[in-house]
Amino acid sequence: MVAAPASSRDRSGSRVLWTRFKRDRLAVASGVFLTLLVAAIIVGPPIATRILGHGPNDPFPYAVDIYLKPVGPFSRVPDLNTSQSNDPFDLGTAPPGTPTTVLLLGGDGPLGRDMFERLLIGGRVSLEVAFGASLLAVLIGLLLGGLAGYFGGLVDAVVSRLTDFIMAFPLLLLLILLGNTVANDITFVTLHGLLQPGVLSLILLIGLFAWFYPARIVRAEVSALKEREFVESARMIGASEWRILRTHIFPHVVPVLLAYSSFLVASNILIEAGLTFLNVGVRLPTASWGTLLTNAWGTYRNPQPYDPQRMTIWVTIFPTLAILVTAIAWTLFGEGLRRALAPRSR
Repeated sequence: MVAAPASSRDRSGSRVLWTRFKRDRLAVASGVFLTLLVAAIIVGPPIATRILGHGPNDPFPYAVDIYLKPVGPFSRVPDLNTSQSNDPFDLGTAPPGTPTTVLLLGGDGPLGRDMFERLLIGGRVSLEVAFGASLLAVLIGLLLGGLAGYFGGLVDAVVSRLTDFIMAFPLLLLLILLGNTVANDITFVTLHGLLQPGVLSLILLIGLFAWFYPARIVRAEVSALKEREFVESARMIGASEWRILRTHIFPHVVPVLLAYSSFLVASNILIEAGLTFLNVGVRLPTASWGTLLTNAWGTYRNPQPYDPQRMTIWVTIFPTLAILVTAIAWTLFGEGLRRALAPRSR
């Protein structure tokens, strides 16, 4: 009997995986939403700037009232970035004939910047942090968990105790401590403009202390896989330990990590918003979904109490919905992927 080619088996496995995955309509809908979201935050800001005629950091003094309360969605405001009046209390009347511009989601706060454009830019920054930290955590977990599960003995004991040690610390408090000390030195490292200030420090902070769950998952999977027949066959023909890990074991672990990575991205989006509120990582004027909230409510060091004359619901509801819906979408997508990869698990 002739065995089927590897490419045919791969295509068949992919078809089975897609058949299982598409049964979960919530997961499919979440995947479509996330695809559109990523496309929007990548190509949306330059297109919006070109169509609307202003950028995300352009202030509009006439987009706020005398109490610095920003306008609501679909507001037309004078297209002026500075006040044309010498009276500091006369911000609502622009010179006759002044052209106007539209703020699709209203202003973002006292400066009257475009909430819609800042929401797009903020989504890019928040997802950069979430993706970068998740990738770093998964890579560390894959390496340490793979070594512990494959070699066992002393290596397993050292990695397991290190994992327990990291898990014993309250993650949020540890990130605040390091963020206000060590991370300050790399806050303004942008890799020649590739990242916004504070993004790299958050990626390193979260990624270096979120690898323990991936490590435990990989350790359990590798411990089971190393006793399988195909691994024994590779040893018999003289394959090196690193080749066995890289070629025969890690490819079986990656699909499980992909499903878990979706949950990790969702949690990292929430962590970024929380750390930003705690004045760690991304800071104003850089836009992220976390800084959009701090722009309205301040930080824990400098909170801004609710004032109906100065605050509007829109500056809170738009970034909050963006964080909530995106985190739920990643969670549902990851759950659908997990069920497709392991249909017998509950």
